[in-house]
Amino acid sequence: MFSAVSLTARFIFTRQFAALLKGKLQLAAALENLSAEMPNGKFRVILQSVLKDVSAGRDMADSMKEYPKVFGPIYVSVVRSGLRSGKIDEAIDQLSSYLEQMDAFSRKVRTALTYPIFVLGAFILVFHMMIFSILPRFEKMYTGMGRELPTLTQALLDMGDAYAENLLILGVLGAFIVALITFWLSNESGKYVWDVIKLRLPLLGQVVRLSAMARLLRTVGMQLRHRIPAVEALRMGTEAAANRRIADAAREAADNIERGTSFAEAFRQDPIFGDVVVRMIASGEQAGTLDVLMVAAADYFDNLLMQRVNAVTSMINPVLTALVGLGIAGMLIAAFLPVFELSGKVN
Repeated sequence: MFSAVSLTARFIFTRQFAALLKGKLQLAAALENLSAEMPNGKFRVILQSVLKDVSAGRDMADSMKEYPKVFGPIYVSVVRSGLRSGKIDEAIDQLSSYLEQMDAFSRKVRTALTYPIFVLGAFILVFHMMIFSILPRFEKMYTGMGRELPTLTQALLDMGDAYAENLLILGVLGAFIVALITFWLSNESGKYVWDVIKLRLPLLGQVVRLSAMARLLRTVGMQLRHRIPAVEALRMGTEAAANRRIADAAREAADNIERGTSFAEAFRQDPIFGDVVVRMIASGEQAGTLDVLMVAAADYFDNLLMQRVNAVTSMINPVLTALVGLGIAGMLIAAFLPVFELSGKVN
């Protein structure tokens, strides 16, 4: 019901909430001010509900817990910890920094994907204009003059006719495939297999791994910084990874830590984490600054991730542009070849 509340909206709310609490405003007063100014209608309703509960004396974390799609387990846990320690302003401030970093990363990835999506969209638009609008006009004009179309133009028209005649079948087939994939991904086994496949994809597999690792480490580090027990922090951090293979490895590490294994040794037992993570965790564990090293490792993976994303897009974009350009050029040549031939014969 409340899934439309974006990460950006949650970050802005949390940043403003932290500022009001640092200004010594009471929880209820801060929530009242923010709920009154909230432009997102669904989010405003949620905040007003939380405000009503807080004003009645209910724990704010318990109230937020009722809206898991807006205030996830990590958010609720940090708020609860801040309320118990009497440092709710610091807890909300840390959450705002965490959400800001997550939002900034999401924006960078969306920006990197904008160009390929735009190019593919332009190609699909031009293809349909050619097939359904431009080429049929040339066909009518040429057949009306009793002439045959050039081979390239006729081939493109035949392909367009076949596409148009089977459009309904293709649409039904496409819908069936989408439904089949959706059904497959609706169960845990399908989701797990798909997450494993994503990690093994050429070029993109490393991007998926770096992204999941950065989110996991940043989430765990942020919770450790706020005195949340390591095992609990690691188990809640698995949700942020958004990859079941890595989440399972993190849960196994949490189980090992609970049995008495050191943090570094628990991570060393699964190769998915890599040597860099293990070394940084070991250093932080020895120095007593595990939370700092976790966040530093997340920053490291974020930098690697953006380098990888930029490298992949720098490889894909020129190739994609060239292929789309050739495709559009071929369609234009096929469309105007009859005109060129006709003008040549007239001359």
